[in-house]
Amino acid sequence: MKILRVINSLHIGGAERSVAGNVPYHIKNGFNMDVLLLNGAKTFFLEELISNNVIVKKLGEENNIYNPFLIIKICKLLRRYDVVHVSLFPALYWVGVAKMITRSKTKLIYTEHSTYNKRRDIFLFKIIDKIIYKQYDQIVAITPETQKNLMSHLKGEYNISVIYNGVDIDKVQKETQGNPMLDIKEKLKGKKVIVQVAAFRAEKDQDTVIKAVACLPDNFHVVFVGDGERMGICKKLTIELGVEEKVSFLGVKKNIGIILNESDVVVMSSHWEGFGRAAIEGMAARKPVIGTNVSGLSEVLNKAGLLFEVGNAEQLAKLVLQLCNDDAFYKEVANKCLKRAEYFDIKKMVASYEKVYTNVIKNK
Repeated sequence: MKILRVINSLHIGGAERSVAGNVPYHIKNGFNMDVLLLNGAKTFFLEELISNNVIVKKLGEENNIYNPFLIIKICKLLRRYDVVHVSLFPALYWVGVAKMITRSKTKLIYTEHSTYNKRRDIFLFKIIDKIIYKQYDQIVAITPETQKNLMSHLKGEYNISVIYNGVDIDKVQKETQGNPMLDIKEKLKGKKVIVQVAAFRAEKDQDTVIKAVACLPDNFHVVFVGDGERMGICKKLTIELGVEEKVSFLGVKKNIGIILNESDVVVMSSHWEGFGRAAIEGMAARKPVIGTNVSGLSEVLNKAGLLFEVGNAEQLAKLVLQLCNDDAFYKEVANKCLKRAEYFDIKKMVASYEKVYTNVIKNK
């Protein structure tokens, strides 16, 4: 069985991290799997795959992923594989259209990572989505809430199952090579460190974390890991609130385990969330995790971590203080988080997807 994993790029993100983490496991388990990137720009996830001897194909290194001419290149590759497993839009569309053009018998699988996207509010895209998703033999949602929302959007007969994302718990706990926070080591001395790992995108809400640290004493420091189009807006907000000395922007880093292990509290602040992989990684590091009370993320934390309402900076600040001022409560939440993280071990996720690959081929 030849399998191709297709994704827009390997920049930072939960879907990208899943590809980088899962593919070597599948290959180790005897699956013949390659990776295809619409944009093959150099990233540490790409380097990680290459270092694990994974074959990575690129449609280009500077490609605009929204260019529909990429479909032509995908058409040439489609028939070489028994199964093509896609993550994220617009790869979702381009592979689906390529299947329609070529009439290939290649089996298509798509992983739905988000409970919401803006396409669902536009009538034309609702129609297009119905056609494109029909090209996929199996759709996998990363949470039941993601499944429910997608079924409500598509309103038809679609084969949609649920496989939770997985985290390499051992790797998170044992990561020791390099320290991405060395440059801010002096800033963090004697501080309580709050970490959020997330791209600066519309669905994320770093703004509320910045507003929360403005409510906290001076011995608290926020560290953001990630980049994106909203980083400049967030940096400006720290200046407006006078907290620029209490906030550090590390950019994209690969040694996430070290950062989480050296933190005191992990936060995942979002407007909406499909899963919240970074929250699971925080729990795997035995840290108390505080997340926004939104579908997907609230389900993942499931009474192990703490929840605050969207945009409520004062509530978030109070939860941070409660954790850091009460050692017994801190340990209780941290231990619950670790136990919850074990439910999302990467080995369970890999095994579930391998069953999907085998089953779609059986139905060929």
